[in-house]
Amino acid sequence: MEIKENHIIVNKTARFYTLGVLTANTKQVWLVLHGFRQNAQSFIAEFEPLASPDIFFIAPEGLNRFYLDGHAGKVGASWMTKEDRLNEIKDYINYLNDLYEYFELEKFTGTITALGFSQGASTLTRWADSTNYRIDKVIVFAGEVAPEIIPLQAHSGLNRTKNYFVCGTKDEFFTPDFVAKAKEIYKSLRFTEIEFDGKHELRMDILKEISSGKK
Repeated sequence: MEIKENHIIVNKTARFYTLGVLTANTKQVWLVLHGFRQNAQSFIAEFEPLASPDIFFIAPEGLNRFYLDGHAGKVGASWMTKEDRLNEIKDYINYLNDLYEYFELEKFTGTITALGFSQGASTLTRWADSTNYRIDKVIVFAGEVAPEIIPLQAHSGLNRTKNYFVCGTKDEFFTPDFVAKAKEIYKSLRFTEIEFDGKHELRMDILKEISSGKK
């Protein structure tokens, strides 16, 4: 008998966390995407040093969760794996578009910044590349631009955004050779390179400068 792969679209509840309050006085909205094995709650907590009445943070969580150690204990999330990859990409792009609509960000007149950390960076750039919604700043932090969208097509959303590539000099996941090649490629995509002395980690001092417009 034949074994056949099939697909069906179902409803799924997606979880996200927020930091701050979205009001008529909000000047910046940040959508922040966590990395592999992280979760949205702990990830958004890292942005507390940036918190102010002017900024509203939204941290969506990857749609796939798993125990980090065995069959119990802490739980992390992933945006995608190699299994059924194209459908997982389609699902999270739809999810991020839905979240944008949920907060009616198409009506927001302030600055919209989208940050992807580690695995979240590839997720973010796929979304920014394909979405019709406005994003003002894209920050690839300790991660990669999704390789399949390079070179950018004329209609790519990344042609309309101010782009940043941020990476530590001691990042344990990136070899110096990879970083050198990435810098060269991303420069052609209009990414501003920011390097810091550190490992695979978020740096709030750098994000404060981007937020304030100093970078």
